[in-house]
Amino acid sequence: MTKLQVPTERVLANLRQAAAALEGEAIDGTSSHFRRKPKLVLIVSVSDAQTRAICATGVGNTLDTAWRAAIAHLRKRMPDENRWQWIKIDVVHSIRFATPPEVLAELSGRRRNYFRHGIAFDPNFNTALLEQELNGIAAWVCDAGRPLGLNFERINRYLQTSRKQPPLSSGVQQQPAWYLFDTKSLFSDRTGEVRILADCGFGQGLRAAPMVADEIENLIDNAGLYLTRQMRDDGSFVYGYFPAYDAVIPTYNILRHCGTLYAMLEAWEATGNGEIGRHVPRGIDHVLRTAMRRDGDRLFVVDHANHGEIKLGAQAVLVLTIAKFTSLTRDARYLPVARALANGIVERFLDPASGAFVHVLQGEALAVKDRFRIVFYDGEAVLALLRLHEIDRDPLWLTSAIKAFEHFIRTDHWKHHDHWLAYCANEITRYHPEQRYFEFGLKNGFGNLPFIRERETAYPTFLELLMATLLLVDTMKTTGNPLPPPYDVRALVEAIDHRAEHQRLGCFYPEMAMYFKAPQRIAGSFFSRHHAFRVRIDDVEHFISGYCLYLHNVVRIRQRMSRQCER
Repeated sequence: MTKLQVPTERVLANLRQAAAALEGEAIDGTSSHFRRKPKLVLIVSVSDAQTRAICATGVGNTLDTAWRAAIAHLRKRMPDENRWQWIKIDVVHSIRFATPPEVLAELSGRRRNYFRHGIAFDPNFNTALLEQELNGIAAWVCDAGRPLGLNFERINRYLQTSRKQPPLSSGVQQQPAWYLFDTKSLFSDRTGEVRILADCGFGQGLRAAPMVADEIENLIDNAGLYLTRQMRDDGSFVYGYFPAYDAVIPTYNILRHCGTLYAMLEAWEATGNGEIGRHVPRGIDHVLRTAMRRDGDRLFVVDHANHGEIKLGAQAVLVLTIAKFTSLTRDARYLPVARALANGIVERFLDPASGAFVHVLQGEALAVKDRFRIVFYDGEAVLALLRLHEIDRDPLWLTSAIKAFEHFIRTDHWKHHDHWLAYCANEITRYHPEQRYFEFGLKNGFGNLPFIRERETAYPTFLELLMATLLLVDTMKTTGNPLPPPYDVRALVEAIDHRAEHQRLGCFYPEMAMYFKAPQRIAGSFFSRHHAFRVRIDDVEHFISGYCLYLHNVVRIRQRMSRQCER
């Protein structure tokens, strides 16, 4: 449904009214900087949703004078106000000065793009750049062997082309002070709804949103639609972007292609949006057409973009995708492919004596290339066999999965604290609810809770790990296996809620996307802040998977319990 577009003047009036509530605090908060002549500093950003936001600074004795100055400048830059689709207001409420060496010292020990202040390079704020502006032009650089710093070539180019201002002086790094500032922010699109944005913490500059069913569904739906937009006519994907300059990531990975299709099916199931699901067969057909090798009754997925390798993970995730597609649609057209892939897993990757998997085969000779590549592959393979067994009930898949899982137990695989191991631990206990299987899953999921709780990056597989562990605890309850001490389910649920909110802060909401080169291309996706806000299909995939589990097994259950209590 197309949202109502209200006139730009009304949107501006709503924002102006909301900003008025910030005026007194802002003038008081910056009084020590401006001394006897209190001023208010306002930065207004507008975007047509297709191109990078244009920003203008207004400085005045009152909000009204600062507002008029900023808006007048924007009207010169973008006269057609119908193009003002996204509008953000930043009111500066604190300023502190620091020498350039002090700023650079403050950066040391921080991840790239985790410096959460704007910087003015002059005391009158003629060259004030928001944190989001600096991030949007990739101003922070970390060259090999050198500490994190600023790229003044990019800053000067931005000042000249976007701000229409002269470049910084050549001696900017030798100035006695730069001025670090923080803002209180408001955002509105053309619906006219004003959103108050967070002004501190990891969510600074983003909307507050309760983790209720509607919000989670919106996150999943938008991310699923983002993935559909990345699918080309031939069924392959645009792998990702570095959004500061809308640069396409040129590499490819067939395993992640398959995983993306799986996440699209999950998004379709969670939201009911058929537009997401209808593209999946085209993506599966692309793999079957371009990446398959047959060897008798076995099929193998060949990763042509990566030396023609045959990876256990790619085999497994394609089986998972086909199993999910089959269960959702009752369309069994790909089931023979899944069985042939599973035969390949059992006969060429699984050691029948030890239960260990090899991870990578050479594409030509099918000889072992790497016995171990990454732990993900092990859990993916066991889960794939179990999900296929759920559909066709072939005992070979179950016995092979059990053999591999027994190897996991003998080798203390739980020490990897891996989300795929959590998935398969929960799945296998449905067939064999044995205490040592449960114990493996509990150690895998609970053993890293403090680290997960404090991790500053969004890292979406953490939510998957925690949710799969919660499902395991539920399986224990339904099978009459009490949760042993010291495992605390309340601590687990608290960590789940924290990670669900924390990874939301990696969403490219419009108020964040507008500062990058092609905002509409990335809106609704998820980014990796410490990798230059990179967006990649496999990252989006894991955000979707974690949120689907959270929606089904936490949010909607709480919703039902709340309704029952109200009766």
